[in-house]
Amino acid sequence: MKHVLYILLLMAHMCFAQESILVIGNSEKLCYLEQFPVVDSENLPADLSPYQAIYIFSSSTSQLTKDDIVRIISFVENGGGLYTGSENWPFQAESRQITQELYKKENYGEYKISVASSSVENGNLNLKTISEIPAGESTVAFPLDHRLTVEAWIEDQPLILSGKYGKGRIIIDGGYSRFYCAHRNEVCDELFERFKLFLIK
Repeated sequence: MKHVLYILLLMAHMCFAQESILVIGNSEKLCYLEQFPVVDSENLPADLSPYQAIYIFSSSTSQLTKDDIVRIISFVENGGGLYTGSENWPFQAESRQITQELYKKENYGEYKISVASSSVENGNLNLKTISEIPAGESTVAFPLDHRLTVEAWIEDQPLILSGKYGKGRIIIDGGYSRFYCAHRNEVCDELFERFKLFLIK
C-alpha cells in the first residue's frame, strides 16, 4: 500500500511540476501543441500566474488590447518568459504591439532564404552548434538593439534575438513558420526545445 501511495504522489508531483506555456495567436499550423504542456488561447487569460512562458505567434489582426500588452510586459518583468514570433506581412500584428512597447522598434523587410546562420559563440540559445537553422517561409528581420543578443541572421539582418527583460526573458523570432507541421524536422524540434529551456529558466 505504501508503494502505491508513493507512486501516486510521484505522479502527481510530475504532473504539477511541468512547465505551463500559454500559446496565443496563429497556432493552427503548429505541430508542437501536443508535444509540450501548452494551453492554447485566443485571448489573454485574466490570470497569468499559472504560466511560466507566453508564446505569441503573430496573426494579421491582433486581439490584444493595450491593457493586455501592459499585463504581458509585467509578466516578463516579474520573471516570465516571452516568445514573440512573426512572419512576413501580415503576420506581425501582436509582435509589433509588444516590441514597440518594449523597444520602440518593429520587424521589417521580407527574406525568402531558407537557411539562417548563427555566428554567436556564447549566445543565450547556443545556436552555433546547429549547422543549418531553418529560417521560415517568408521571414522578417528585427533591428539591432544593445539589450538583445542576435542568435541567428538572415542575410546580414537579425532573424532571432534573445535577452533579459526585468527578471524575465524574451525571444524575438522573425520566422516562426519553421514550427509548422509541414516544415517539422529534428532541427526544428531542437530549436523549439532550446527556446523553451531559455524562457522557463
